[in-house]
Amino acid sequence: MSNSEAKLHLSLAEGVFEISGSELFVSQQIENFKEIILEALQNKGVQKPGATSTGNDDAPPAAAKLPEGAKSEHGFDKKSFPRVLHIEDKSVKIIKKMPGANNAKKSVNTALAYLWGKRSVGVEGVPYQEIRDLCQHQGCLDSSNFSSTMKGAREYIIIDGKKGSSAQTCKLTLPGVERAEELLEDLNGE
Repeated sequence: MSNSEAKLHLSLAEGVFEISGSELFVSQQIENFKEIILEALQNKGVQKPGATSTGNDDAPPAAAKLPEGAKSEHGFDKKSFPRVLHIEDKSVKIIKKMPGANNAKKSVNTALAYLWGKRSVGVEGVPYQEIRDLCQHQGCLDSSNFSSTMKGAREYIIIDGKKGSSAQTCKLTLPGVERAEELLEDLNGE
């Protein structure tokens, strides 16, 4: 192949997916995204050679597998931890007990895992009461110290809203995302 400029423009009804660069670079990227492109084309009713229609061209596209190192639509590495979290649509369930030397550490770990799961489905702010209820369900809620425990984890968790208000929410900081992924990776490998 020559080193001339090349470009691929794929619309899929203006969802657009464009690659430009040297002919070699574009060819490599097409190969990297080949399965996703073919699946998207098939789901949009454009058939690849030899494919047959399922008769349901209005069906939403199936979840695409992202190449190694790709980012999800929410801007972070697409990972999953199926031995720790059960994620379905926007619903997240923790299916493992969280580790920790005491209830405070277990509560923080529970919050980290849950907030990471919610963030992975595009939900940034989670009601504070939801985290509290989850910790109670996990058996690690120290109700008299819960607020100070969560505030003590401010490096990992941001709490927005007025104290005691139903609009109070929690979300992860960048170090919180990293810490949650470390925790989830450890638990998922067990």
